[in-house]
Amino acid sequence: MKEEKKSEGEKINYYAKYSAMAFQMAAIVALGVWGGTSLDKYYSNKFPLFSIALSLFSVIGAIYWVIKDFIKKK
Repeated sequence: MKEEKKSEGEKINYYAKYSAMAFQMAAIVALGVWGGTSLDKYYSNKFPLFSIALSLFSVIGAIYWVIKDFIKKK
């Protein structure tokens, strides 16, 4: 019976860990997009160069961070 509770606790722990990762990824991407649009407004760019570049880099960075965390945790 203790093993069942332990496995349920582990399931909840995994759920919490992966849910937190999703929110952290969303925060990284949101900060990248916000930074890009802010720079585009500041420099009055007609083409949203900073928005595209920082959005792309933030998505790549978030994916890298998640993969690094998966490798470290296992």
